[in-house]
Amino acid sequence: MNAKVIINPQAGRQSKDFEKKIRLFFKDTNITLNFSYTDKKGHATNIAQKSKDNDLIIIVGGDGTINEVVNGLNDYKVKIGLIPVGSENIFATELKIPKDIKKACEVILKGRTRKIDLGVINKKKFIFVAGIGFDAHAITKIRPKLKKLIGKHSYKIAGLETLFKHKAEELTIKIGRKTEKGYFVLASNVKNYGGNFKITPKAKLDDGYLDICIFQNKDVWSVMKYVVGGVTGHITRLKGIKHYQIKKASITSEKPVLYHTDAEIGDKTPVDIEVLPKKLKVIIP
Repeated sequence: MNAKVIINPQAGRQSKDFEKKIRLFFKDTNITLNFSYTDKKGHATNIAQKSKDNDLIIIVGGDGTINEVVNGLNDYKVKIGLIPVGSENIFATELKIPKDIKKACEVILKGRTRKIDLGVINKKKFIFVAGIGFDAHAITKIRPKLKKLIGKHSYKIAGLETLFKHKAEELTIKIGRKTEKGYFVLASNVKNYGGNFKITPKAKLDDGYLDICIFQNKDVWSVMKYVVGGVTGHITRLKGIKHYQIKKASITSEKPVLYHTDAEIGDKTPVDIEVLPKKLKVIIP
């Protein structure tokens, strides 16, 4: 079996001797490893595009690296193994992939394959979430040096800054014949967003749907209530929240509104969102 190992040396705060450790753990297997290192944004996509002769792609990085690889796949026959070393690792956490490198390698060697849904927004694939509005603007406020220093807590600081400074634009969301209004939309494939926030508690990675949460109020008090609701898991019970399970949806706005995919900044509205059911093969415990 041939395996391409894509390493993001900038991910997280762990040691940089990933290759040495991985070679050691795969030493007595029938898997031939071929290592590539990313050195710029989007590089993992280019590497994945050139990895069509491999049976397995092992991703050593965070959610952003996984997103880049998925957007570079030529087809979905290849299996994906994860060694999570990023600052957040939302996707790997949802799949219960251990952060310890040795244990993550054991999962790749002994685990089972699960077919995962992918989301698509304006032809850009995402593995766990796309956000239109508030959190996309928050991501633009994250300072790379601070993220390197304090990890996922940098997202919280950026969120607070955005809460008091961002001017939200109204969004129009069309789901089939239904039309809703809101100021912030999340289309998610996972229950937990950002670790502690259960924004879409009914979401499943392989049910053939994306869960959409629409936030219909933009004042600070309402947003604070949404945060508490996300932490407690009761957000879908709050006024000003609409939740749908969708195959497709479209979102427009009078003024262009920024969106992101898996915390990677994209373009602006209008957008079309859809799900690709059970498209990605991921090795899990």
